[in-house]
Amino acid sequence: MTTKRKRSQATSRDGVNFVKGLIERQNSIFQEIDLHNDIGNDAYIEFIVEENATGCCVALQIKSGASYRSPSGRYAFQSDSDHFEYWASHILPVLAVVFDPERKKAVWVDITDHLRKTPSAITDGPYTIYADQDFSESTFLEFRNHCLQYRDQYSRESNFGQALESLSIRNDVERCLDGLRALFAYHRNQPATWYYLISCISNYRGHALLRELIVQLSHIPGHGDIFWSKRNIINETVRRSALLFMRERFERRDALTMLSAIDDAGIDRGTIGQYVHALIDTMTDAQGVMESIAIDINQDGRIRHSALLFAISAAQAQSVANALALLSRLRHSIDDEELNSVVGWLEEDLRQFGYVSFY
Repeated sequence: MTTKRKRSQATSRDGVNFVKGLIERQNSIFQEIDLHNDIGNDAYIEFIVEENATGCCVALQIKSGASYRSPSGRYAFQSDSDHFEYWASHILPVLAVVFDPERKKAVWVDITDHLRKTPSAITDGPYTIYADQDFSESTFLEFRNHCLQYRDQYSRESNFGQALESLSIRNDVERCLDGLRALFAYHRNQPATWYYLISCISNYRGHALLRELIVQLSHIPGHGDIFWSKRNIINETVRRSALLFMRERFERRDALTMLSAIDDAGIDRGTIGQYVHALIDTMTDAQGVMESIAIDINQDGRIRHSALLFAISAAQAQSVANALALLSRLRHSIDDEELNSVVGWLEEDLRQFGYVSFY
C-alpha cells in the first residue's frame, strides 16, 4: 500500500531541517527520504551512543505547521485507516515529530506504541494522534532511550525475515526501502543479509531502490570516502565473507546493473559512480568485464564511458604497460568519436604522469 500526501514544501522543509539539525547535533544519524517518491515516512534515525552504533533505527513522520496546534495549545494530526494499517504492519518502529515553525517548538509521539495499545483504532478510528512529549535538545536523551527499548525486539529473527520479505516486494518502493534500512540497521552483522543483497542486485535494475542498495553494498569493499567509525562498522568476519561472495558472484549482468545507476555527476568523489567503482573492483576479472562492455555498441553511451574508465583503473593497478596495451586495443575496437577522445586523453595522462587519477 502506498500512502501519498500533499504538503507545503517550504513548511515541510522547516520541519525536516529542525529535526535533522537536532538529531545530528546529538551525534546520531538522520537519513531523509526523498519526498518526491510519495513514500510514507519522511526519514530514518539511527541512534549513536558514545560513538557506538546501537543498531537501533526508527522510521519518522515529520509534520510541520502551526495548523497542528489546537486553540488549547495541544498538538495533533489527523490520519486515516490506510496510514494506520501501514504503520501497524511496519518493520521498523514508527514515531512522529510535529514542528511548530511559529513557536520553534517540536513535540513527538510513538505511533507504533499508540497502535499497539489501541489496535481497534486501525479499522474503527479515531484517526487523530496527539503529540504531547517535548522534542528538544534538553529532552533528546529521553526520546533516544525510549526508542532504544525497541532494539532487542526488532533485532530478532522474525524481524529479519520480515525485512527480507519487504525488500522482495519490488512493486512497493516504500516497503523495499524500509526492508533495506531494517537489514542494515538491525542485521548488518548477519552473513545472510549480505548474501541476499549481493545475489539480488540485478533484480533492481531501473528500480528506485538501486542507488541505495549500491551505497549499502559498498560498505563491504569500502572506499576512500566512506568514513569508518563505530557507527557503521560491520563485523570483520562477516565483511570478509561477503567480500569473497561478491568476487565469486558478481558477473557481467550485475556490472551492467550497477553501471546503469551512474548519473550525470559521473565518477567523482561523493557520487554514486564512486560507490559503483568500489563494487566493480571486487570482480574477479574487472578489467575484462569492463573492456567487453566498453566496446559493446548495444550498450548506452554513458554505460560504455563508465566501463572504459573502470577498465583503465583496473588495468593500471597491474602496471602502466598493461593499461597502455588496453588503450591500444580499445582504440582499434571502439567506433565512437567521443569514446575515442576519452581513450586519447587517458593515454596522454598515463604517458605523462604514469597514472590516471579519478578522484
